[in-house]
Amino acid sequence: MSTQPHTPARHTNPLTSMPEPGENTVNRETAQSCPACRDGHIREGLCGRCGAAIGARAAAVALAGLPRNATVLVDEAEALGWDVRAERRWTGRLWVRAAVISGLVMVRVGVEETEHVCAWNEATGKFVTSASTDGFKAVRAATRANVASREQEAAGRTVWGYDGAEWVRQMEGAVAKISATLRAAGEAVDGLTASGARAVALASFAYTEALAAHRSATGAVTAARAWLAETDGDDARGCASWRRAIVLAGQHVEKAREAIADAGARADREALAGVVIAEAQERLNTQEAEWRSRLAASGREPSAGGYAGLISMFEDSTRRWCEWFDGYTDYDGVQHAGHGNPTLSFVAQYDAWGKAKSSSRSVYYPARYTSASLIAGGRVDAAAVAFTLAVVDRIEGRGAERLRQAAAAVRKNPQGFGTGNERKHLASWAKYPHNSYEEPTRLAEHAPAEWAALETAVAAYEGVQDFEHALHWDMHYAVERESARVDAARAGNAGRDEARTARAKSGRTAAVWAAAAERLTAARLRVHEAVVLASGDVERAQECAGRVREGDALAEDVGSAVHSCEEAFDAVARAKRDAAHYAESAQIYRDAGVLADYVAECARLEDAASRAEAGREETLNLYGCAFADAAKTQEDRLEDWLAPAAGRSSSS
Repeated sequence: MSTQPHTPARHTNPLTSMPEPGENTVNRETAQSCPACRDGHIREGLCGRCGAAIGARAAAVALAGLPRNATVLVDEAEALGWDVRAERRWTGRLWVRAAVISGLVMVRVGVEETEHVCAWNEATGKFVTSASTDGFKAVRAATRANVASREQEAAGRTVWGYDGAEWVRQMEGAVAKISATLRAAGEAVDGLTASGARAVALASFAYTEALAAHRSATGAVTAARAWLAETDGDDARGCASWRRAIVLAGQHVEKAREAIADAGARADREALAGVVIAEAQERLNTQEAEWRSRLAASGREPSAGGYAGLISMFEDSTRRWCEWFDGYTDYDGVQHAGHGNPTLSFVAQYDAWGKAKSSSRSVYYPARYTSASLIAGGRVDAAAVAFTLAVVDRIEGRGAERLRQAAAAVRKNPQGFGTGNERKHLASWAKYPHNSYEEPTRLAEHAPAEWAALETAVAAYEGVQDFEHALHWDMHYAVERESARVDAARAGNAGRDEARTARAKSGRTAAVWAAAAERLTAARLRVHEAVVLASGDVERAQECAGRVREGDALAEDVGSAVHSCEEAFDAVARAKRDAAHYAESAQIYRDAGVLADYVAECARLEDAASRAEAGREETLNLYGCAFADAAKTQEDRLEDWLAPAAGRSSSS
């Protein structure tokens, strides 16, 4: 940044004039890119670089002659904390005077920079909608939104427009809700005792996670309170850093409450699914036994490839399955032994192979779950088709005629390949009631047996999914949630530490500011003292010149000393003017908060003080010379006057 102060041009009145066309004109780009306006160096008045009128008072003067609502708008906006400025813009066909209102508006998560523009025709005073962000009433209504202070946000006294006390208050309210949810979850767990051991186990697992989330929330709010007490409410950053921990805890406790509320129903679904899974396992075993019988009858031995063909595996999966079962030689010639045994159950060995190849990116489910899912899904489709056929004559919603046509085709050919699409259409109508405005639910009373069978089939299918979740995803998601809470707590601690470091740094910066201000004051005092003393030296030297006559022998030396003393005083005066200039620049940088430039101006002021003191030493020396010569001249003149009297007294 330049070390020269940013001041308005001397010929421009910052409060009573706007630039003429072709002279320091402003457009949107130059005003927004002006470093003095952007960095806040100019707090009020007319910017000497871009010509924008900063502040409500300057903007009101710049908008003089326009409708009264222009000045009312900028006055109201500044009173509400917005930054206001007035600019003169060329739209491409006319000149407009624009009131630009900008600020940090609080949104749902954080704050965002917002700018509103109202423009008026400079010649006619009419509102120009094309050069404005919205209509006047809309802009005026938008400026009534809550706006955050830039200075307080930058200093950390507020975060997202809220101070530390408000953050703690909101966190305490959130923790109170979390505690209430936890109590409700605990009561729900107590009420599941009669639902069976599985329901109690599911609810207890969810309640344990809810307790952990509640502990993280209370720890976060305790840390926020400690930071509030440590900073005496002056810094909100160490409180806001715990927001994520509170939010995650609330979400996880609510999810645990939902899991506890669903524990009884899930246990019932798993009980239904258990029958289907056992049936699927029996089918797989029966399928393998029949396959072995056919091979034995034909004199062949069971193999991995034959089992792959039996269960219709894909080619790549078949190759990997056979390599695992029989062994293989890799490209480096290394022999890998097989893991299979043809005399043992291929169903169990297939499950062992799947478990061996499972990873974090590939989830394994035993074959019985896959088979059970297919069986349960088929039963859901069959029950849905049966229900739709039972109520198809009562359907009145959109697509009713097409459903009746499909039902007629299915009645003629219930299991034929040619009616597969029709059966799918009938099943979809019953399985997804939200797609038909819940009409299947309303018609359930007309076919209660079919509807009950459909609900049972759906519950069994969902129970199979619950079993699969219990194998992997329940624990996986629980670990993910725990990791998220740990990361949030770590981020909260990091934010608190960063805020503490920033406060220490700002304290050191404040000390540097104070030291620089002390240096500035001392330098100004030195300059003032040097000027006062030097002016006294010049006055006394001039008095010495008045005691010397033109014919005296040292008159020329005295005059030369006085002249040199006056020249030395001119150097002191120049140092005084430079010091005043540097002091003015330093004040500008102090208002803008630019420490480096402020210190630089202090150093320049100290240099000016040193020059002033050096000039004062010179004036003092020259005054001493003039005084000595003037005294010598007076002594010589006195001796010359006393010499005749001394001769007469000696002769007498």
